[in-house]
Amino acid sequence: MKLIQIQTKLETASINDVSIILDRKVSDVGVNRTVDYIGTALDNIDSAVNRIDEAIKELQAIKKSAKSQEETIKIGVASWLQENGINKLKGDRISSISVMKKKEAIELIVKDEESAINEGFFKMTLDKTALKNAILDGKNVDGSYLETTHNEDSIRLNKSRAKVENNY
Repeated sequence: MKLIQIQTKLETASINDVSIILDRKVSDVGVNRTVDYIGTALDNIDSAVNRIDEAIKELQAIKKSAKSQEETIKIGVASWLQENGINKLKGDRISSISVMKKKEAIELIVKDEESAINEGFFKMTLDKTALKNAILDGKNVDGSYLETTHNEDSIRLNKSRAKVENNY
């Protein structure tokens, strides 16, 4: 079975063109087929987003591998230079390569958080959820208020029916 990618006009339409396209589609094929057309457009876009997500994951893995190899080369060259008593080399095309001494990293290990807290090593932060709920409940808090953001209405695609071959 050959899979056919059907691109709909909705996939490239502006917000102003969507209703024009749908009005034409309803008059040409009816409401039920128009719903399938909308579903096809949304499925196609969802599939494209998933392919992009996978490509991003692959590129991130390639980038991570390249960064790791870069670090391997730098550490290996530094070790080789030090084994040979060399701190700096000059090249013909690259100005120079020199060994950089890195500082030791210090990592904090806390085995007993409660003891550290009791010694005063903690910080207080704003509980935004509690503050929002208090304001919603009618409490007046100086310097804080709620702001409503307008969001456009949207739709949810229910994929409960079996996929059928579409002839759009």
